[in-house]
Amino acid sequence: MSDLKGQVALITGGSSGIGLAVAEALISEGMTVAIAARAPKRLEKAASALRAKGGRVIAAPMDVSQASQVAAFVNQVMKEAGRIDLLVNNAGIFKLGEIVDLSEADWEAVQDINLKGAFLCTKAVLPVMKAQQSGYVVNISSVAGKTGFGEASAYCASKFGLIGLTESLLEEGVQDGIRATAICPGYVATPMVAGVDVPQAEMIPPEDIAKLVQSLLHLSPLTVIREIVVNRVGSVDA
Repeated sequence: MSDLKGQVALITGGSSGIGLAVAEALISEGMTVAIAARAPKRLEKAASALRAKGGRVIAAPMDVSQASQVAAFVNQVMKEAGRIDLLVNNAGIFKLGEIVDLSEADWEAVQDINLKGAFLCTKAVLPVMKAQQSGYVVNISSVAGKTGFGEASAYCASKFGLIGLTESLLEEGVQDGIRATAICPGYVATPMVAGVDVPQAEMIPPEDIAKLVQSLLHLSPLTVIREIVVNRVGSVDA
């Protein structure tokens, strides 16, 4: 029996891609998964698929950039499950454009979802985790949070910021048994990057990122991992 059985994970962007893969991995361990996303129909389809696999699932539409919606979902999870052991800040959007051409609205939209959303969700679950004296926050950053790329300034800035948020959280939370890790993958085969010049068949499978999240939860509480960088084979020089 998994030592994670009965624990609860809250996953943003949980209706597809990395978020859904993480949810699938965690229900296989007997965890309850609370998934949120902005598209209600896609979210309900994901929730139904997870329930068909025998998982206990809590699902509700949520815009992570809206504090009131975040608070309402955290309250719902606490009412239905009574605890939150893991937060996966996975919700993200991607907008291309050179800095000179990028609109202020596009810049703000990316920061609101990718960075502000992670801040709001983390802020909302921290009181729960502090009361439990345990918890884990995994932030899905990117290799674009380690190196800047042309025409991706908004995305890179948000992902660099997410690494800083992770490190600050770790310093603040570790004395309360709260750990944090930033996972920084290259291209992952998800709908968000469909259409880029790398075939999805050559991208990192979302299930591999899910396995990393899963493995973090099995580490000794004495172990701290600040970040994990994940590259696809095609991006590594031979």
